[in-house]
Amino acid sequence: MGQVEYRLATESDLPLIVAFVDFWLAGRGLADGVPGSAHDYFVPAGRHLKFVTRYTTLIALVENSIIGWAVKTHQGVLIHLLVAGTFRHQGIGRKMLELMNPDTIRSKMDQSAGDPADFYRKHGYASTSSKRQGKKHNIELFEKARG
Repeated sequence: MGQVEYRLATESDLPLIVAFVDFWLAGRGLADGVPGSAHDYFVPAGRHLKFVTRYTTLIALVENSIIGWAVKTHQGVLIHLLVAGTFRHQGIGRKMLELMNPDTIRSKMDQSAGDPADFYRKHGYASTSSKRQGKKHNIELFEKARG
């Protein structure tokens, strides 16, 4: 693996971001049988524009290819953190979480790519309640554990 570069996304990154998220979350990678790909979520292109222009959007790149993506709202809530399945378990998600440093994490728990709760707990976040949120009751909130 080449050197990982972490930087804030710009509007010029939008085509790469849309392709990355669609591949890993909207089922595009399933057709090729790529480990870690899922059919869990679709992000419309217009929403990506909002993420890049109004929120904090961090990307991780190797050789100018996106391998990670994270979005934090202006209220400090992390709403997305995704690492390419082929790059997981290499510290990239941990580094992105560290760089984003959210106060709160809003996480979808019923993802076919895996439940991220243990990842967030391992990195110092605790669930705020046993009651799940959202229409499908599949959203869990985490906050930084108080030392």
